[in-house]
Amino acid sequence: MKNLSFLLLISIFLVACSGTRFHSVDAALKNKDRAKVLTLSKKGLTEIPKEVFELTSLEELNLFKNRITEIPPEIGKLKNLKRLVLSRNNLVKIAPEIGQLEKLEELSVYFNELKTLPSEIGNLKNLEELKLEYNQLEELPASIGNLKSLVYLYLGHNQLKKLPPEIGNCESLSLFYLGKNFIEYLPSEMGNLSSLVELDISNSGTLLDVPESLCYIRKLEIVYVDENTVLPYCMVGNVNPRLHIILK
Repeated sequence: MKNLSFLLLISIFLVACSGTRFHSVDAALKNKDRAKVLTLSKKGLTEIPKEVFELTSLEELNLFKNRITEIPPEIGKLKNLKRLVLSRNNLVKIAPEIGQLEKLEELSVYFNELKTLPSEIGNLKNLEELKLEYNQLEELPASIGNLKSLVYLYLGHNQLKKLPPEIGNCESLSLFYLGKNFIEYLPSEMGNLSSLVELDISNSGTLLDVPESLCYIRKLEIVYVDENTVLPYCMVGNVNPRLHIILK
């Protein structure tokens, strides 16, 4: 009997979910008030269909692997979005209106052609995961330090030469991947990342200095480096017995 009740609950849940998830704009528009998830992956799209911005109940928009070049200003209409995926597109621009998505928890835009981010990205107060690998980013806005809820930050394989000192204000940051950039110096303010557990600074041949302040992050357990990374003595000593230095 218990098994039957469990199966019934699962069935009800699946039916409920199927009524909120859509794979075409037309189907979602017919259920505008119930549409929570719209997936338009691998559709060959060169822009986000304008009709998508009428779906103001959306919580997840997945546009993975298209040919979209821009996140337009209309994105600001989707106030309920919690997850936005535009990875593996041809993005060169994100409109400032992205900062109006105050409920957004995940922004995934890896494998694109972005060189800059709008400063308004710092308005995403609930953002927990930011995936920016494999772009052409040359700098980060100082406003990134406003992302107090950010837990996962992926910046590998970009063109970054420095980080803003405000990065040290990301108090919830736990995983920080920076490998394959052109950074020479890490800001000492990174020592304020009290929640940091894992840091990747490998394959950055230009890195000349790792600040001692990192040694005193109590939660830090893993730092990925390469054989040319110059580490402070405190990092290879016994200041933090939890810390493991791993060659990549």
